[in-house]
Amino acid sequence: MKPLNAALLTGACLTVSLSAQAQDGTQVTGTENETAYFLSSSLPDKELALLMKAAEAKNIPVYFRGLINDNMDQTAKYMLNLITTYRVRGVQIDPVRFGRYGVKQVPALVKKCGDRFDIVYGNVALNQALSMIETRGNCRKKS
Repeated sequence: MKPLNAALLTGACLTVSLSAQAQDGTQVTGTENETAYFLSSSLPDKELALLMKAAEAKNIPVYFRGLINDNMDQTAKYMLNLITTYRVRGVQIDPVRFGRYGVKQVPALVKKCGDRFDIVYGNVALNQALSMIETRGNCRKKS
């Protein structure tokens, strides 16, 4: 699969998703079709908030690979600051999902369709990234 390249409070805003893995080590197999946005606290807060708001407007879940410095308290404080300052909803923590799609950098938008998926990397407007997938990706709508 060739990807497309383009140039807290627990329970309230942070969901840790470490569900059981299948024998082949994958977790996402039960999700036939999904769109997911992979982000990180390494992005500047204002930029991160804008990307999160764009995803929220389209009901696309936002994922972080893990806790900030492997610390739940620090992650919760960071997310609480984002929520109160920028009015974002929060993120899900899911390192398995990052691994399943091979996401190595952020931002990354993934659209999965059956056993195929497309990835658009980079700070591209969400509508533009979705359009790229729709017109050129493996998950494009067939006419």
